[in-house]
Amino acid sequence: MPVALKHPSQPPLRSLLYVPGNKLEWMRKAPKYGSDALIFDLEDSVPPEQKADSRKLVRRAIDELRPLGRPRLLVRINDVRTGRAEADLEAIVAAGLFGVQLPKTDGPEDIRQLDAVLNRIEERAGLPVGRIFIMPLIESAQGVRNAYETAMAASRVGYLTAAAGGSVGDMALSVGFRETTGLETSYIFGKIVVDARAAGITNPCTGLVSDAIHDLAAVRLRAQRARNFGYMGTNLIHPSHIQLTHEVFGPSQADIEYWKGLVEAVEAGQRRGTSVVVYKGTMMDIAHLNHAREMLKLAQDYPG
Repeated sequence: MPVALKHPSQPPLRSLLYVPGNKLEWMRKAPKYGSDALIFDLEDSVPPEQKADSRKLVRRAIDELRPLGRPRLLVRINDVRTGRAEADLEAIVAAGLFGVQLPKTDGPEDIRQLDAVLNRIEERAGLPVGRIFIMPLIESAQGVRNAYETAMAASRVGYLTAAAGGSVGDMALSVGFRETTGLETSYIFGKIVVDARAAGITNPCTGLVSDAIHDLAAVRLRAQRARNFGYMGTNLIHPSHIQLTHEVFGPSQADIEYWKGLVEAVEAGQRRGTSVVVYKGTMMDIAHLNHAREMLKLAQDYPG
């Protein structure tokens, strides 16, 4: 069965900054840091006894920040097996909510369950049904195995996120790797990005590229590795990482000028009756022209 592109208008998100959902002032000031998206966290950063109050704080932040228009606002809810996910959604679904990140997504049934709840809440709230994206966070061996089916489980799955950036955490425990400095997570990164692209998801993301807050060289190196795999952005835990991830995942001005020049060169060749030209010492043809046009379109899609 042919696969239609899902959500062709989904924007690329270079940086998605986590903010604890129990810190209202942190959420209020987070837009000033310039990330493409914010993820207000109701999962790991919020103790169980604070979940209920934090839902109210997150909803308040969404409503207050909505008039800004950007960054995009997402919420990491609790996973479907905790019994908390539906209560999270009941509290946070609002006009200003762009998407929901679902942690510990193991397979398509998790998505179908979440999709059904979102459908009901959106309809009741008078919101367009299907507008709020689901961003599955793949954090287990089972999740990696089922990534394609997960991506295809509902039309509102607009992003897919590979959480394999650290040597501790759910993925490391599930798979058993002890380091991430070499090839240990290559299969995980490769499979998830291929599954995402095959499902029509054009802007897959990675989980944390690094939790070493002050080691910017390590953050850059891991971000570059993720970009080389085909990922278009990453989750972050510190504002100091935003600028460098934008440099890694977004095209530079030099890239843009190169692609513009390439387009002009090949189009000039076509006017002369040929689609093969030499541009800056390299043979270029229709395939290069199409790639350059796509890259220029992508550059326009990035926020700011």
